[in-house]
Amino acid sequence: MKLLNNRAMARGFVLLEVIVSLTILGVAVAALMRSFTQSFRAAKIMEIQTQASFLAQQLMDEFEVYPPAERSADAGFGDSYPNYWYRVKKEYVTPHYRLPGGKNDIDRFFATRMLTIEIHYQDATIKDFVATRVNTAIVGFEKFSQGTKQSYSQERQ
Repeated sequence: MKLLNNRAMARGFVLLEVIVSLTILGVAVAALMRSFTQSFRAAKIMEIQTQASFLAQQLMDEFEVYPPAERSADAGFGDSYPNYWYRVKKEYVTPHYRLPGGKNDIDRFFATRMLTIEIHYQDATIKDFVATRVNTAIVGFEKFSQGTKQSYSQERQ
């Protein structure tokens, strides 16, 4: 009888070990799954920010030739990038250059257009995420022919 009782206790002890090991395994798998989902989300955000940087560069190139007409504007990128949209703010900054001798000859220079471009991303899982923000300046010297670049001095008036 005593031998039968020891075998039953041994089986009970093995069952307890299996339950404890399965609990530990379940906790470890849950922690790994959380780690995977966080890394997938981080990879998605990096992809969004990379694409937003390319779109911001495209806008800066476009605004150098055709600056935004309004001081502030929101627009999208069309069907090619339906989840992205941008906001641009334009501000004029008058340069303060001095010629040798302290004489202020500001009439020779145009005001600099400072642009702040924000690229936003939004989909079903990410709500209005500012993927990138760029500050840039468009200065008043001519890089393009008169036909391709808007007149800088007339824009301000």
